[in-house]
Amino acid sequence: MANQAINALQVSYAKSWAGLTTENHLYAIYQNEPQLASDIVTEVFNKMGHSGLDNFLSKFPTKIMETDAEYEWWLKGDDRKAIKIVGYNAAGSTSETRPGLNRAIFQLTVEERWFAQSDILQFDDKEYTVRVVSEGYADGTNWVYDVQTTNPVNNSFIPVEMLTAGRKVSRFFNAVTNTLNDEYTTTQFTSQFKMRNVFSTLSKEQVVPGNMHERPLLIKMTAEGKTFTTWTRWQDIATDFQWKKEKANNLMFSKINQMSDGTFANKARNGFPVKMGAGLRQQISPSYKFYFNTLTLDYLFEVAFNLSINILPEDQREFLILTGERGMIDFHKLIEDKVHVFQPLDSKRVFGSGQNLGFGGQYREYRGPQGIKYTIAHMPEYDDPIDNRLEHPEGGPAESRRMTIFNIGTTDGNPNVQKVMPKGSEKKWYIPGGVNPLTGPQSGGMGASKVDGYSIHYMCSQGIMLRNPLSAAELIPNISY
Repeated sequence: MANQAINALQVSYAKSWAGLTTENHLYAIYQNEPQLASDIVTEVFNKMGHSGLDNFLSKFPTKIMETDAEYEWWLKGDDRKAIKIVGYNAAGSTSETRPGLNRAIFQLTVEERWFAQSDILQFDDKEYTVRVVSEGYADGTNWVYDVQTTNPVNNSFIPVEMLTAGRKVSRFFNAVTNTLNDEYTTTQFTSQFKMRNVFSTLSKEQVVPGNMHERPLLIKMTAEGKTFTTWTRWQDIATDFQWKKEKANNLMFSKINQMSDGTFANKARNGFPVKMGAGLRQQISPSYKFYFNTLTLDYLFEVAFNLSINILPEDQREFLILTGERGMIDFHKLIEDKVHVFQPLDSKRVFGSGQNLGFGGQYREYRGPQGIKYTIAHMPEYDDPIDNRLEHPEGGPAESRRMTIFNIGTTDGNPNVQKVMPKGSEKKWYIPGGVNPLTGPQSGGMGASKVDGYSIHYMCSQGIMLRNPLSAAELIPNISY
């Protein structure tokens, strides 16, 4: 807010600085002007209330690791899957442009060795199936099978468009003779795969000169429902707020800086590596980030449905939408537009009587078909005008309309999104000098510094784990510079 006018009544401007606070700073912000008084200080600083991602994650137990080494978790793919087709060869059959005509055997090339002799394979159009009639053979990194259509109708064949590169084929079942059978299908397996992240380490320092300890404020500061009358107490609450906000920003926005060789892109001035792990947004699969011009409730449902079908049971399809205040209003309007035709007059939202009627309420939850439930929650980081400077044509930061969606259920008792920290990594300590922050000015006491004052130090290593990157998505306004 530095040098930014609120309205024509403003006669002074907020001033910003970082680090050490001296007596000169108090003169600069008018704290030594005995006649100054203004309620605007309370109103502006009340905006410091913060309940972002870090606060949301506190609802779940933090995963504590033994050390600050990289942390890993495992995911398991589906043992059943469709395999991409590389091509086909119908040369020598009745018709190369009509592969499999009259049950002629042709060759199907796929990316993996996945099927067995006797398997019935279905193409993208399930009306067309073939039977595998050979064990197949390797062709470079691909695998070639002899196949035969199962359609008993003469002149039937497999359309060429079902066999083009990029199409897929999957095992339906297998079919064998009931007389002296010697053909058997096999079991398909997909191994688990590993996800890895690194901890980010953050720190903060607050230095208090001895003559600023417990310095009275001429006007009171109010934040988070508390009133502060001394600079020390106000400085403490401001530092704690910024510390929490910076940790929340790290959990949401951090991008991993580890290079392909395992080293890190940055070094501290002492030569040791600076490590930054992937935040929540980077862990969401890039293919699940969708840009929109106009958002609809049907589209919201479709996104959640795609994150659920064949993945989540119908009674566990509960999703949280983290968004800014403008996104919350957009969500409310989408539901209001949907329900007004069913409920033109809602007695729960209309109150009062006669000439004193009122109407209110806000939709924060949507329950759709197939057990899908959306709950919307405020993400203050998306409303911050300091960090979000790209404006939306309809007003406010474009990020305020961004929607980060993820499944808030559990897997084997573990939350899908969880904060991770090394044991004992959250630290806060004091270095007393001429003043001890706990007992006041030193007089014959022990100090750790010759400076007339003291310092407070914060440090932590933290990370976040999205157990299944395919259980989350983002809807992003299609706005750019």
